[in-house]
Amino acid sequence: MFKRTPQKELSFAGEKLIRGRHKIHPYPAMLHPLLVDYLIKKYAEEDDVIFDPFCGSGVTLLQSSINGYESIGFDINPLALLIAKVKTNKYDINELKKECEEFKKSVLSNKKFDIPTIHNINYWYAKDVIEDLGRIRAVLKNKKYKYQDFFIVNFAYICRKQSLTRNGEFKRYRVKEDKVKKFENKVFEKMFDHIDAMIDVFSKLDIPRKEARSILANSEKKISPKIKYDLVITSPPYGDSRTTVAYGQYTSFGSDWTDDLNSYGGNDYKVDKESIGKVGLLNTELLKYKILTNILKKIRKIDAKRSEEVLYFYNGYYNVIKNAMNNLGKKGRVCFVVGNRTVKGYQIPMDQITASFFEGLGLQFEHIFVRDILNKIMPSQNSPSNKIGVKLQTMLKEYIVVFRKK
Repeated sequence: MFKRTPQKELSFAGEKLIRGRHKIHPYPAMLHPLLVDYLIKKYAEEDDVIFDPFCGSGVTLLQSSINGYESIGFDINPLALLIAKVKTNKYDINELKKECEEFKKSVLSNKKFDIPTIHNINYWYAKDVIEDLGRIRAVLKNKKYKYQDFFIVNFAYICRKQSLTRNGEFKRYRVKEDKVKKFENKVFEKMFDHIDAMIDVFSKLDIPRKEARSILANSEKKISPKIKYDLVITSPPYGDSRTTVAYGQYTSFGSDWTDDLNSYGGNDYKVDKESIGKVGLLNTELLKYKILTNILKKIRKIDAKRSEEVLYFYNGYYNVIKNAMNNLGKKGRVCFVVGNRTVKGYQIPMDQITASFFEGLGLQFEHIFVRDILNKIMPSQNSPSNKIGVKLQTMLKEYIVVFRKK
């Protein structure tokens, strides 16, 4: 058992999670920016390059850049990568403001629609909302702005905000009929207000200082030897997307409207099906980690299928860790922020499993810090059994697992 050290100050009580440039498009299960700042200041050395193999919408990338470090991030979600790219870009604010005014005029004067083929579009959007989103999309398709991606990300955010999906959910659940009847079309108002607010934020706060590279890549696959880094700061998924956080479903509203406008788009896979946990070649090295195999045996007695799903999740997770270690610098460190989820009544000690993996791969243990989750974007309850009405409280603590090369 690796020692856990509670760190109350890392809970950041009273400190907002969605802050600064991160407001442009919220994302599920985000790392707290202040936690990333803490880890950078504690472990990064001069000229270090920071890597996040699960970069999502780019919290690690932006905080690295703000703190003066180059960074690289991998993810499989095209919209998340575009959000990360927009957050970490440098802007000529006066030019951005001019483009913004021109964009607003073009949208309001445009009478043409460009509506993509979206499954069940009339179920998820009101008719007048579809038309107004189509008018914005037509402008984005026919005009090319210097800061085009900035407008696309703002548009993707409004596509979700003006849909009929429930707030506070990551999976797609339509609001109840009484709310559908009361729904108001505020596409242009919300779009323009959000753009104005973000221009104000981008001009004053979180100014990037160093390059951040957002790369469409699956970290389960071998990383190019050309990519080198000295510090890994990441928060991996805590389980398969079906029973934990469905990142792809959350961003699907924006992706449905912007995928062909997104330089990372045009992929032939569903994000959630591509995430960790795919059935494939099993790495037999996993079987030496008793802390994992023992919990799998307990789950198997209740549900063999769920036990196998957990096994394949950790199979993919182990492969990510091995790949990340291959390109880590000589004095490199890794900081993995994880949570211990519950499956079939058993808590899976992901922090201890992660630490065991690192130790088995030859790294030296430093710390497991424990923080209370006070403000992470996660539902307060989830449904691990996928049975209607059966809810359990989600995890309340995170574990920051820190190891270094010997």
